[in-house]
Amino acid sequence: MSKFVMSCCFHIADPSHKDSGEGKLRTAWSTARSQLSYHAVGHIWLLAALYTTNNQLSFYTYTLADPGTIFLFKSGSTLIVATIQVLCIGKRFSTEQWKAMFLQGIGMVVVQYNPCRSAGRYQPMAYFLMAFSTLLTALCAVRNEYLVKNYKIGLNVQGAVMYSGGTFLNLFAFFCLPNPNSSQATIGFLEGYDSPFALAVVFSNAMIGLAITAVYKYADAVTKCIASDVTAVLLCVISSMFFELTPSLTMWCGVLVVCFAVHDYTGASPPPPPSGAAKPAAAAPGGGETPLRKMCDG
Repeated sequence: MSKFVMSCCFHIADPSHKDSGEGKLRTAWSTARSQLSYHAVGHIWLLAALYTTNNQLSFYTYTLADPGTIFLFKSGSTLIVATIQVLCIGKRFSTEQWKAMFLQGIGMVVVQYNPCRSAGRYQPMAYFLMAFSTLLTALCAVRNEYLVKNYKIGLNVQGAVMYSGGTFLNLFAFFCLPNPNSSQATIGFLEGYDSPFALAVVFSNAMIGLAITAVYKYADAVTKCIASDVTAVLLCVISSMFFELTPSLTMWCGVLVVCFAVHDYTGASPPPPPSGAAKPAAAAPGGGETPLRKMCDG
């Protein structure tokens, strides 16, 4: 809800659609209507449904594992995002980049393995939910990047539409779905938000969500995943100090492997142009549909 309000405020304050003869609200509304269609709104709300499902799943997963472990497990989404982009968009990665992403996944396994028990740190259900959430995260990242780069809709307008759908779906989940945490089943909708720390968490998460949309627009989904991996490493350190994560030499070695993989990816050379490919300069003005756009729009 906070992201929806912030997106609307940013769109209203946007000076690009100001009209001297009209008020800000009227010009903002007319500009948004000119950019949107039922087809586009449907695709954006589908993305909102994916995000809502992933968020609700993540909240339950937090009751089974610590935050650092969950974020570090999601570092595997980098490889999944790259695979989806290769299959659906035709994006290419160099061999060094693929090696770095694979090494990143190996580092995640090293962090999670407990050599004393010859097993993982948590029950199998926790790892199943984290794996499913990782897949949803990758799908959301690729689809979000596709929408912001292929639809001629402003970031604030798209954010307002997506977060309006997310607000409705999350309200439905709160009032209609059972709370998996039975000890907190009686908590009200706004209970606890009188704390300034809770409001600060909501505000910071809202700003992060808006910033990630800009990353999809001006960079790509893999870059966002790399940034999330750095966050995961920091959360593992925090979890070892404030949560129930017991650090070990194996865990720290895995953290170092993930850090090295991120550094290796950022320093890897881009893929060479395909042999015999035509120069794209002549075809640039006309544009064209990408394979993913044909698949989604068809």
